Amino acid sequence: MPLLKPSFTPSVVFWPVIAGFALAGSACSPAPVPAVPAAVEATAQPGAAATPDKFLAATINASPITLQDYEQELVRYEAGLELLGWDLQKQGDYQKTVLEQMINERLLVQAAIDQGVNISDATLQTAYAESVAARGGDSGFADWLKLNQYTPDQFRSELRNQLLAGEVQAGIVAQVPDAVEQMHARHIVVATRAEADALLPRLKAGEDFAVLAVEYSLDQSTKINGGDLGWFPRGFLTVPELETAVFDMQPGERSPVIETFLGFHVIEALERDPQHLLAPEAALQLRQSAVEKWLEGLRAKATIERFVN
Repeated sequence: MPLLKPSFTPSVVFWPVIAGFALAGSACSPAPVPAVPAAVEATAQPGAAATPDKFLAATINASPITLQDYEQELVRYEAGLELLGWDLQKQGDYQKTVLEQMINERLLVQAAIDQGVNISDATLQTAYAESVAARGGDSGFADWLKLNQYTPDQFRSELRNQLLAGEVQAGIVAQVPDAVEQMHARHIVVATRAEADALLPRLKAGEDFAVLAVEYSLDQSTKINGGDLGWFPRGFLTVPELETAVFDMQPGERSPVIETFLGFHVIEALERDPQHLLAPEAALQLRQSAVEKWLEGLRAKATIERFVN
């Protein structure tokens, strides 16, 4: 039951730049979708369009996602999952995930255009050539396009959108500092309050916190290190109650028993640094969070209509 968030993996709003283009045929995977403010979004029922070839999956600020584009993206996503050996039947409502990915991309592209971001033809051509090379040359790339239901022009257009979205994200990420306030703490988590209560007088009497953590803590990821959680910024622990408690403490302080969904904790604050250099995984997590928060702001102001369930 690790308390630190897992190592960062790209989510719906964090795209790599090209050769590892995150479409089917690469290691794409389902990811959480930011919350959608219901007050500014509407869902319509199928049948809203006049003809099948113009049938819409969604509109974002009046910009359409056609049903054909959505269905093609589903094929790519499913192909990516199958390459990973994942059972589609166990992936839940991945169709919604795909649509939300497309909506997020459209919002980022719109933001890029509003900001005056431009992708030159030379930059696009370089990225296109890298994509061809990454798939073994012209023959392998042609096979990949066919598998993913792309024409060369469609792929080039999608590639430009990915680059535009990447530029917007890069600007957001650049605003995340390399050093922020962080705490260094350790904890012991046990199954019952009685067990946790029994630890407090032993700690007060001078027994070694690390030794007790090794003996009693249920957190397998930290007990081997005496319950040490390492350094972490706000928003990094998987249990917010613990994080709040730690940031309210001073170095050397020990908490009363804190109950969470994991069990009953005793925490000890070890150090505080107002400008501690972020570890790579923490930096990636904060950058991801910054992009997602910014995107949630876009969604809150956007008019989004969905025409597929």
